[in-house]
Parts: sequence; C-alpha cells; structure tokens
Amino acid sequence: MTNRDRVIQYLKNHPEGVDDDKLAQALGFSQRQQANSLCKKLAEEGLVVRQPVAGKIHNFWAGSKITQAKQRGGFETAQPLENSDSTMAWYWEGNVQAQVIRYLVSHNFKIRSAADTKSRQRGVDIVAERDENQVWISVKGYPKRTEKTQPSTQAGHWFKDVIFDMLEYRGENQSIKLGVGLPDFPRYRSLAAKIAWVKPVVDFVYFWVQESGEVTVE
Repeated sequence: MTNRDRVIQYLKNHPEGVDDDKLAQALGFSQRQQANSLCKKLAEEGLVVRQPVAGKIHNFWAGSKITQAKQRGGFETAQPLENSDSTMAWYWEGNVQAQVIRYLVSHNFKIRSAADTKSRQRGVDIVAERDENQVWISVKGYPKRTEKTQPSTQAGHWFKDVIFDMLEYRGENQSIKLGVGLPDFPRYRSLAAKIAWVKPVVDFVYFWVQESGEVTVE
C-alpha cells in the first residue's frame, strides 16, 4: 500500500476530518510535509476537502469531486458522493455526518468543528459558518438490529435525542441556525411528521441523507 493509499484509507475511516500534523503522526510519516503534500494533491483531484477548523486546516474525505448544488422539488440538494467509510453501513452516524459536512462545504460553509463520532466525542456534532452566520447540527445514524432492541424502537430514542439537542441549543443561543442530520428512513420521516409543529417554533431544518450520498435540506 502506497502512502497515498494509506492517507485515503485513514481519511475514509475518519469522516470527522484530521489536520496534517495528526495525520502525519497517525501514519508514521517522518515529516508533516508528506501528509500536507499528499492531501493537497488529493484535494486538487477533488477527492479531499481542506477546510479550516478552529484555526487549523483539516482534511475531509470527499470520495468524488464536489459539484455545484442543484435545485429539485423546491429543496436544495447536493450531488451524490461515496460513503466515507466503506466498512460501515451508509447510515452509520459517521457517514451521515460526513455527507452533511460535504453538503455544507459545497455550499461555501466553513467547518469550525466536527465531533469524532467513533469515539463518541461530546459537544455539537457539526459547527459550520457562512457569512458570519453559524449553524449547529446534531447528527444520528440508524440503529442496527440487536437481540434486545428493535431498530425502530432505538430509532425513536435517537430521534428524541436530536430534537432535545435542538431545544437545548436554541435555549443557549437565539440567533444561530440549527439543523438535524439523519439518514432518510421511513421511521425518521414518520417521527418528524408527528412533531411537525416543533420545527418552526424552534426554527431548525432537517438534512436528509440518502444511501446514494445525496443530501436534501427540508
């Protein structure tokens, strides 16, 4: 496996993004410049997005070249992209988070922070900014079946968690924009419809992520 392949694999497995220093350290490169050079070349090919996060440039796996957003059915959508981690289901939280990040980047948002979903890092899952306006986004995946829990039941709990995040974030800040990132499953759509009155009151949007990688904002 070449160093390029190693960088690609690492970024696929870390959709939350990583800066050049940490990437070089993780892959055992003798110099930071190795990681920097490889990531810049991948960015030129449209495979990696380099965005500032808390003052440092982070690298995000894109999978395919990000294109301009298009309009369809009254909603803004982003072009389909490959999943960030092919070893995980497309509806895994990290892949959902990565697709939302790519959508934001394609709409000229700067990513200020992205929580590490694999380590269950606490805090806002995505903080992005455009034209000095911040958006805080809470993200969930879709649960797998276990011996003790049905996916539909667990999905209900996860949905309540992200809605509570919206209530909590709105209480902390009245001016920021808020969003919920979810894989587009009928269960989540049904729950969203049941509490449709909450959305305009709290003032947030849904980022619905499709299996293809397409993102629809509602």
